[in-house]
Amino acid sequence: MPRNLSTLIFSKLNATKFWLLLVCCLSLLLSACNEKESSRQTLQNIDNAEQSKSRAQKKNIATSEGDIRDAYINYLKHASKSDLSRADALNRLAAIEFKLSEELLQSETAEAAQEKLANEKLNRTIELLETSIKDYPKAKHNDVTLYQLAKAYDQQGEYDQTHETLKLLAKGYPKSRYYLEAQFRLAEYAFSAKKYTLAEDKYTEIIIAKNNAVFYEKSLYKRGWSRFKQEFYIEAADDFVQAINFNDFQQYEQLSASQQSLFDEYFRAMGLSFSYLGGVEPLNLYFQQTEHVNNLYYIYSSLSDTFLKQQRYNDSVGTLNSYISQFPDSEFSAQASLKVVDIWKKSGFVEQRKKAFEQFYSNYQPTSSYWLNKKGRYKKRYEMISLALKNHILIETATYHKEYQKSNKLADFTRAERWYKNYLAHFSAYSRQDNIHFLFASLYLQHNMQELAYKHYKLAGFDEQTVTNKAAAYQVITLADKLLTDATNPESKAIWLNRLIEASTLYAQQYPTDEQAIKVIARASDAAYNNKRFDDTIHLAELVISNKSTKLINTINMVKAHAYFQTKEYLAAESSYFALMKTQELSAKDKSSATEGLALAIFYQGKSAVEQKEIPLAIEHYARISQLTPKSETAASGLFDAIALSIQSEQWLPAIDYIKRFRSLYPQHKNSNDIAKKLSVAYLNSKQDIAAAKELEKLSSHENSKEYKMASLLKAADLYQQNNDISSAVRSLKKYIKTYPQPFMPYFEAMYQLTQLYAQSNELNKSLFWHRRILSTDKKTPSSAKNERTNFIASNAAIALARQESRGFSTVKLVRPLKKNLKRKKQKMQASVNYYARASSYGVAETATEATYAIATIYNDFSQALLTSEVPKHLSDDEKEQYLFLLEDQAFPFEEKAIEFYEVNLAYTQDDIYDQWIKKSHQALQRLFPIRYKREPKVENFINVLH
Repeated sequence: MPRNLSTLIFSKLNATKFWLLLVCCLSLLLSACNEKESSRQTLQNIDNAEQSKSRAQKKNIATSEGDIRDAYINYLKHASKSDLSRADALNRLAAIEFKLSEELLQSETAEAAQEKLANEKLNRTIELLETSIKDYPKAKHNDVTLYQLAKAYDQQGEYDQTHETLKLLAKGYPKSRYYLEAQFRLAEYAFSAKKYTLAEDKYTEIIIAKNNAVFYEKSLYKRGWSRFKQEFYIEAADDFVQAINFNDFQQYEQLSASQQSLFDEYFRAMGLSFSYLGGVEPLNLYFQQTEHVNNLYYIYSSLSDTFLKQQRYNDSVGTLNSYISQFPDSEFSAQASLKVVDIWKKSGFVEQRKKAFEQFYSNYQPTSSYWLNKKGRYKKRYEMISLALKNHILIETATYHKEYQKSNKLADFTRAERWYKNYLAHFSAYSRQDNIHFLFASLYLQHNMQELAYKHYKLAGFDEQTVTNKAAAYQVITLADKLLTDATNPESKAIWLNRLIEASTLYAQQYPTDEQAIKVIARASDAAYNNKRFDDTIHLAELVISNKSTKLINTINMVKAHAYFQTKEYLAAESSYFALMKTQELSAKDKSSATEGLALAIFYQGKSAVEQKEIPLAIEHYARISQLTPKSETAASGLFDAIALSIQSEQWLPAIDYIKRFRSLYPQHKNSNDIAKKLSVAYLNSKQDIAAAKELEKLSSHENSKEYKMASLLKAADLYQQNNDISSAVRSLKKYIKTYPQPFMPYFEAMYQLTQLYAQSNELNKSLFWHRRILSTDKKTPSSAKNERTNFIASNAAIALARQESRGFSTVKLVRPLKKNLKRKKQKMQASVNYYARASSYGVAETATEATYAIATIYNDFSQALLTSEVPKHLSDDEKEQYLFLLEDQAFPFEEKAIEFYEVNLAYTQDDIYDQWIKKSHQALQRLFPIRYKREPKVENFINVLH
């Protein structure tokens, strides 16, 4: 459209620079062309002064110009009108005033006073130039003065005066260098005044003029608008086409911003012209008759844009379709088709847009025949179209995907799937940038196509070993877990487990502090453990870096501990279980599991040490279970094994300590009796006999085995006896005798031991009691149950009782009352002889010789007792003598019996038996028979009697 003169040709700044240049040129021109020099040479002197001061005072330019200005003013005051130099002075002074005015107006700190001064100087400039024209109308260079005056008027805003001044310039100076510019300004004035015919003429004059390069294109374009305003649309189009061809525009994208602005303006004018002519048909006809037209597509596009602004959508689209049909292989046909899609989209016609896009995709997708030989030639265009196609496909996918999310209809799913596939077919390189795989995966997931959803989530979420989309990666893990759970055969399970582990590992490594990472590790490690992938379980669990103690983290650590155990990394398992036990937030169930796990981990360390024959280390492991987890099921077993190994390796004192700990911790344990046995063994081997005996004694009450109970009591008694603990030995033996009358042999031996113990403790009566019990038992026991030992014990018992009776026999003295004491002595003698005879009857050499000797001695003692007995006091001497003879008669048979028994003892020598009793018997015989053996003793009869 037409523009104001000042804004079309000059901006304020450009005008200022132009006028400054013009003033300088004008001054030089007038000075050089002046035919006569003033007689006073005043103007020349001023010019010379100006030049010299300019060289000498470069640092004080304002002062110099002020001096020059004052010199010109002074000159003009005295110069007459007839002085031709005065005209030059007027113009030079006007140039100085104009320059000062511009400098004041251009100052960044200009204030109201400065603006006022600038306007005064501008007015002074106009006044000087008007004076010059008025006083010297025939001056040779008045075209310059008029041009300068027109500019001053324009600067002052007096546009009518500017217009009139330019008319004078154009009319009076057709050969002036400012003629074309003055005509162009006059044309612009005419256009602004809507005098389009006049404007057309003036523009035409410029167009046909020579040397019109500066104003040719603008005049051509403005003439087109002048004709357009007169409704000469074809003629206007001719001018616009010539202006377009004159510019020979390159590709629009390669133009500068100012060139693009001009491009848009020209083609908009073309579009508007043909919109008034009726549209695309006149346009087609026009270009059929035009030989050369550049950028033809943009003319159709501009016409389409014009119709679009008028909301004539069908005409807008029809224009572009017409272009496509005429030029199907054109570089711009794809762009035209794309523009059709955009028109329908912007105008809100959904179905038309869909149809147009389908057509566009069919004809111009990257693998279409259209691009077969054009990708290289139209590389930029191809890239632009491809990018637009990609964006439109994104719209299609989003549209149908949203519809499917709302409707859940198969048709919407199918359409969305199709466009996702189309995108990936052509633009897979941009899929991550546009988040396509993630969106495509969510579509499949909604449609319950989980494996395809997994595939695209993985493409969206991972780039080899790097997570590229956190949300997609998490979905990969979730789906892998779901598909693992649903898998029905081992092969599928293995595949999905591998995928779950891999994705979870990468996710946790890249986002170790993410709140979802713990959940990911928990599920993956649990799945790995359940499928016996213990190394993977450990690796996953060790990705946890949180120091917090949460239920989920505790679960992970528990699984890790179990995995360490399964891989026989028992030390690591122990450490993990131990850490769990120290966790306050652990549930009772989990704490119990951790406790038992810790115990087992240590137990198997002990077992491993045993296998490697590191027995001390094994014992240490087994024993410390009860220190760390005394209430675990394994603790008792471990401690029991520590005891067994300690005994096996003869580490008696540690074994005793472990056994005591075992008893303290596990008093009701099923192995309690076995522990007591082991303790007794340890005590025995560590020379702690009394302690061993006590344990054996306890065992006799708790052990199930009768044989072991019997043996325990007997061994306890023996240990007590060996260590001189008589009372404890007696207690054990009595308990045995009371509890186990059978079998006969140990029972009989126990009674014998009691007799010995009581004798040792000088408890003779108790010893004799058990001697009698022995004989009583012996009497009731069949001979088949007896042996040499029982015969010895019985014989010994009889000897003991015989000795007791013998001592009683010895204590009875034959004194008054003689009859009574004689009776008592005979009874004691008989009892003693009977016990000795019984002792001898068992055929035990040791006791038989003693018994035989004792019987002989008793008889001899009785004989002597009779001979030395107290004589009754009432006897006379004769009676006394008679009494003594009678005593000798009574005593002699006993002496004879004594001799016979001594001789019996001597007979044992025939069996190579010779002990103290035989020796004593021999000695006794020597006393009784100084002359040896005058007669043979009647041994056999006595033996028979005794038996």
